[in-house]
Amino acid sequence: MKWSVCTTGMKEHDVQWVLQQVDLWRREGASIDGLELWEGHLEPYASRNALEGLIEQLEGNRVEVPVVSGYTYFSQGPAEREKDILKVQQLAAIGRKIGAKAVRTFFGHIPSAKTSPELWDESLMALRHAAKIAYADGMELWVETHYQTFADHLDALEELIEATRDCDVKLIFDPANFNPDHIDPLQVLDAMYASIAHVHCKNYHWNHDCWYRSQPVSVFDPTGDVNNTAVLRELQGRGYTGYVSLEYFGHRGWSALLRSLAECRGRSA
Repeated sequence: MKWSVCTTGMKEHDVQWVLQQVDLWRREGASIDGLELWEGHLEPYASRNALEGLIEQLEGNRVEVPVVSGYTYFSQGPAEREKDILKVQQLAAIGRKIGAKAVRTFFGHIPSAKTSPELWDESLMALRHAAKIAYADGMELWVETHYQTFADHLDALEELIEATRDCDVKLIFDPANFNPDHIDPLQVLDAMYASIAHVHCKNYHWNHDCWYRSQPVSVFDPTGDVNNTAVLRELQGRGYTGYVSLEYFGHRGWSALLRSLAECRGRSA
């Protein structure tokens, strides 16, 4: 397993700044091999010449990009679905050129339990279409497990994967995202391991009564809600060799990310 960092939490900075941080983290002892690049960080590189420059920067800094992180849902109406499909197509084209394996997506914008059969089917059809477009470009579509989406519970994940086996849809497993619904992530990991292609790693003191008061803590904080040590041990025991991506957001999350990087020094994912 290898460590990466998701750049979604650094939206106010450009890729050059992020790469400078990677260099700093490495000099401080963190073994960061990759970046999960947020779609906004890729927008300035839409032209061929600019993209070649990005490729040179990534290679020069020995940084891999396992997945590019798009914000698509396939559930917000016909017009938005078309935009989501087009965005996946665009991100797949860029992602392939910078060596990524997949495009990250969400599936749905409301909890699976509140989704009508019609909305599920329409959204699934659009997601399948996008996955086939990505596959034709040598890429895959990876759905992030996330609360308040269709990919929030084990039953929904099993149905999603069963319905997309011919499209090579896989999962980004985020253990912390099951905590708001009081779901054991190890149970999900056990059932869905064969479909897991990438892992997110973060931790919280989650406030179930008032979500915005939840506080991010470092990934291996023993007082955190998520036992990431147990999750990584289980992944390692199953032979997982992919990336584990640290993911934090906002000013509260930044300090938790820095503490997490310190905890990861000399420690393989």
